[in-house]
Amino acid sequence: MNSKKRYIFTIVITALVTCLATNVVRDVTYVTNEGRSLRKISAVKKMLSNYSLFDIDEEKVADYASMAMAAAIDDPYTAYYPKEDFSSYKSNIMSTYVGIGATLGADIESDRLVVVSPMEDSPAEKSGIRSGDIITAIDGKQFGANQLSEAATYLKNGEEGTDVALTLNREGTGQFDVTVTRSEIIKISVKSKMLSDNIGYVRITGFESKGTAKSNSTYDEFREHMSALQSAGMERLIIDLRDNPGGDLNVVCDIADMLLPKGIITYTEDKHGKRTTMNSDSNEVDMPMAVLVNGGSASASEILTGALKDYKKATVIGTKTYGKGIVQTVYPFTDGSGISITTAKYYTPSGVCIHQIGIEPDITVEMNTNKAISELELSEDTQLQKAIETVLN
Repeated sequence: MNSKKRYIFTIVITALVTCLATNVVRDVTYVTNEGRSLRKISAVKKMLSNYSLFDIDEEKVADYASMAMAAAIDDPYTAYYPKEDFSSYKSNIMSTYVGIGATLGADIESDRLVVVSPMEDSPAEKSGIRSGDIITAIDGKQFGANQLSEAATYLKNGEEGTDVALTLNREGTGQFDVTVTRSEIIKISVKSKMLSDNIGYVRITGFESKGTAKSNSTYDEFREHMSALQSAGMERLIIDLRDNPGGDLNVVCDIADMLLPKGIITYTEDKHGKRTTMNSDSNEVDMPMAVLVNGGSASASEILTGALKDYKKATVIGTKTYGKGIVQTVYPFTDGSGISITTAKYYTPSGVCIHQIGIEPDITVEMNTNKAISELELSEDTQLQKAIETVLN
């Protein structure tokens, strides 16, 4: 992925109200100069009630005003979701939903939608979609960076078995079209295998907090895979976080606690300077370790990577990570709507906030293939080859 800023889950709503009633406009000018937004909203509502031929939909007033306030924060991660959109948003962070299985981001500078990463074994990955692909159109409709939430909702707004046509642009390939069939996305987020020389390999594709009848939380999955590998005689460990877009803060801290010695895993600070610290206990995994990362490794993946690097518990191998060092908190409302708000920055144990910076690997290894990580053979996975070499030495 390129180094330009990319943002996940952003929504920008612009509201324009025009009126030619001179006597009321004077009142609006007055309250604008006073800078009292609520009084201005009240004045606009009064104008519409007095002069518009059409009735005001109170529910829409509340939704549009809330969306506008969230957009006015000028933070791409802060967004208000009306009832229907919030339901779709929640489904995306649950363990199962219907869609194509790809995490989208936005390049604000170039006004483009970007694939942060396709989920492993998802319709998107099986259709050949790769991390870094630019989405120029969906079913023939163009979507800009400020329509990320709308695009993500559109991709999931279809029943299982329905098709969606994507027009993509890939560096070195150019523009091409691909049709993806929506299906139920079941987030099985951990896979593992034993490599030669008793090297345990664990791939984590996301940090999911809630399991379903079809899947467990990532922490439960990780614990089970680690137990099986240790029982099989694991002496070295490689953790693969490539194309892992992140997930739940508490889940990644639980996993980090299993690996790290006693101390700080990460800490967050809110706008008032209030610090919340997540700590690990004295139990740790004591063996040579390596962590694989790339530009699709974001958020919670960077928390785990940063902690392992700071404690010198693992050698970080691959390419620079995405660079998302802020935390969102989701607040539901009783009417079914909700809001996601950026509430804090997070820091590595050494006190570094990697937001818009990313984590540089200890050993940089580029990949010369567009294949998905899950499709790579060991003979063509140069990053994994380097990790094996590192934990053996």
